[in-house]
Amino acid sequence: MDKCFSLGVRCFWILYLLPLASFAQDITGAWSGFLQVNDTKVPYELVISGDKKNLSGYSMLTFTIDGVENVGVKTVEIKIKRASIAIEDDELIYDNYSTPSRRVKLYGTLVWVGRDSNMTLAGTLATRSMDMRALNENNFKGTIKLQRKPLSRSNLISKLDEMGLADKLSFMHLAVKKETVATQVKEKEVVIKSSTEVVKRETEIIRTVLFKSDSLVLSLYDNGEIDGDTVSLVLNGNIILSRQGLTDKAIRKTIAASDIGDSSRLVLYAENLGRIPPNSGLLILQDGNERYQIRFSGDLQKNAAVILRRRH
Repeated sequence: MDKCFSLGVRCFWILYLLPLASFAQDITGAWSGFLQVNDTKVPYELVISGDKKNLSGYSMLTFTIDGVENVGVKTVEIKIKRASIAIEDDELIYDNYSTPSRRVKLYGTLVWVGRDSNMTLAGTLATRSMDMRALNENNFKGTIKLQRKPLSRSNLISKLDEMGLADKLSFMHLAVKKETVATQVKEKEVVIKSSTEVVKRETEIIRTVLFKSDSLVLSLYDNGEIDGDTVSLVLNGNIILSRQGLTDKAIRKTIAASDIGDSSRLVLYAENLGRIPPNSGLLILQDGNERYQIRFSGDLQKNAAVILRRRH
């Protein structure tokens, strides 16, 4: 009996301490998945920053109304409880809603499964209206499921970068440093080869853009049917995006005005012809509140280029 009692006590302490041991893992970074209420799934992303004693973050909710994609970004309060993670919506800091937003707060309780890159956060959610005149209209319950997302593929990280908030994330500098070193090693031969090939092709100037902001945000999309087009972006002979496959999802790159100078040439270099020649796409340049849409095409003999000039 004493032996059984001793074994029972040991098992109790193992189970009691297990959640604490699990939280030795780093949960900061980008997470992506969905919210589900009844049969409806809504894309949801979460970024967690800080340390175990002081966590905070941002969330992104994406939904479609009448064919228009609506995006909202909020700050999020995050607290670690003994066996779970509590998240709570705070301030709406960005939205492109096609209809006026309602004051609704989301609360979530998440538990973690797995380790490191295979870790999943999953749990329950509840929403509550903050409008005293409609307290019961927007109260829902559902579930959340999230998985780790590479920083380079996170739409929320891209949006925070556009807003000048990404650099404030606790994990960002280390992650960027690691990615930069890995990319330089992996693409060293590609950069040398592609830079040489760029000048061998004829280059057609298709647009001149006068900019005034401290930075430009570049977004690349496929232009029409997604057929496997792959491009590289070359700014004054330096590759700033290498071998990017174009889809209906934006590939974003922010360029500082100091890297452009008074005038620079941005070359769109076709790495292939896709299934339907020529290689074609859509480049969107965001200069503060100004937005320029540029359709481009190229092949293995000709590049398209945009001249970027600072407006004085």
